[in-house]
Amino acid sequence: MFARTVTALVALAWIPTALAAQGSDEERLRALEERIARIEELHADELDELRFDLDSVQAEAEELRRRLAEAPTVPNAFNPRITVIGNFLGRFDDRRVFLDDDPTLARVDDRFNLREVELDFRAAIDPWADAVVIAAVEAEEPNVFETGIEEGYVILKRLPILEIAPAGLKLKVGRFRVEHGRYNQMHTHDLPWMTRPRSNTNFLGHEGYLQNGISGEFFLPSGSDGDVLAATVNVLDGGDLPIAPGVAGSKLAAGGRVRWFHEAGVNTHFELGVSGWFNDSDTKLYGLDFNWTWKPPVAGEWNSVLLGAEVLVADLDTAGLASSPSGGLVWGQYQLGKNVYAGLRYDRAEEITDASLLTHTYGAYLTTYTSEFLRTRIGVEHAESDVPVLDDVDSVFLELNFILGSHPIEPYWVNR
Repeated sequence: MFARTVTALVALAWIPTALAAQGSDEERLRALEERIARIEELHADELDELRFDLDSVQAEAEELRRRLAEAPTVPNAFNPRITVIGNFLGRFDDRRVFLDDDPTLARVDDRFNLREVELDFRAAIDPWADAVVIAAVEAEEPNVFETGIEEGYVILKRLPILEIAPAGLKLKVGRFRVEHGRYNQMHTHDLPWMTRPRSNTNFLGHEGYLQNGISGEFFLPSGSDGDVLAATVNVLDGGDLPIAPGVAGSKLAAGGRVRWFHEAGVNTHFELGVSGWFNDSDTKLYGLDFNWTWKPPVAGEWNSVLLGAEVLVADLDTAGLASSPSGGLVWGQYQLGKNVYAGLRYDRAEEITDASLLTHTYGAYLTTYTSEFLRTRIGVEHAESDVPVLDDVDSVFLELNFILGSHPIEPYWVNR
């Protein structure tokens, strides 16, 4: 294009000389017309090239606009993702129910209770680590709130001194829900039921087992593409469990869980987990958990079946506690539609102070999602117990769970 422009300029410059060299006006006019036609031809080629270049640039700009429109919007990487989660529970009972099952404490039957509000902060610290801080405001007794840090930890995805994470190792450092069994890791608002099972709370506490320490998660060789074998190892402060009431926090505890995930078919899989916790030679807790899931792979069919079970057994040599109390639960859930789930639960618990005292709890529930930000649940429970204050209690529960801000990952039992 540059060469053609130079040629045109030369041609224009030569016109006066050429005209002067012609003899008659007619010859001079013919020469001038030939020069004008030549210049127009040169500029026509240049305009075609300019139009082609302009079309190419416009097409490239349109492609960039399309990519930007389709790319997910990413919030400011330096700001944490913030979620507020609230859990409201109403209960109606045919007998008196007391806080911590103690008649000397406040009654909690026939009450409405905003029992939990959590502020969940999550962000990437740098390419090697993420951080989570969960502040909770809780009320076991209506209108009596306690505030604290439920969880606060850093996840080291790769150690700075290593180029890779061996066996997919991830370290969790801080305060967190300990991976012991299947359900201890779940916050109250994420449970598939209205209440934590007694077989779990007798050993791990009313809110579950949270502790300060270090946890390492890594993968083990599985031998098959349809299997995943993973392990978690914990080193924690001691104590803070019902089965270890007199153990000092400075006396370290250790434990962990090994889980095997297996795809039994296109629409069926199960997970088996084995857990252990050891505070010293006198205080041990073992766990076995199992979950089986069926879900058709066809798009648009909103049905699934989930069956789960968990057993906890303690080995204790502590004054005032039974030597080997145990507890367990089984439950099942069927997905009626895209956002509706129905389930049943049976729970059997031995008291840790006297294993001969049994409590059987039978429950049923129906859960509905208006959206992923709002969940309602209605459920019933019936208890039969050797503990007088727990025996023959019938309860109806109304639960509402709401989320403000970004939506967290839904629990494993939600299939949508």
